[in-house]
Amino acid sequence: MERSVAIRRLRRMLGKSFGYQIDGDAPSSDERLAAKEALTEANTEQQRLADACKARRELILGADAEYQKLSAEWSAARKHADELRGTSYRFKYQVGTADKLFFRVEASGDSWEDVIKKVEAKKRGTR
Repeated sequence: MERSVAIRRLRRMLGKSFGYQIDGDAPSSDERLAAKEALTEANTEQQRLADACKARRELILGADAEYQKLSAEWSAARKHADELRGTSYRFKYQVGTADKLFFRVEASGDSWEDVIKKVEAKKRGTR
């Protein structure tokens, strides 16, 4: 759908305070789905390493090489999970309403058509 047509239609649906954002670097729906699937494994690995670090810390109170290694791996796993979490919730198009201070997102999607469908569903009270 052409941007101008989508914007006109959304403005009629959301009112005069309508606004939108476009993220050109947003992942595709396939990339986002892959990130969500990988996130479960990353969260499990992060929790496993956190538990291992805690157990090791309690055992020797932190002053050995194995603890330092586990701690570094845990930090890397936490960073990786955070990056995947961000990717899995990022969309190219966001529409909503704006006031003087805040932009409230009504719908997000990979295309104008997706966004319009979501706004229409929200207006009808379904998701």
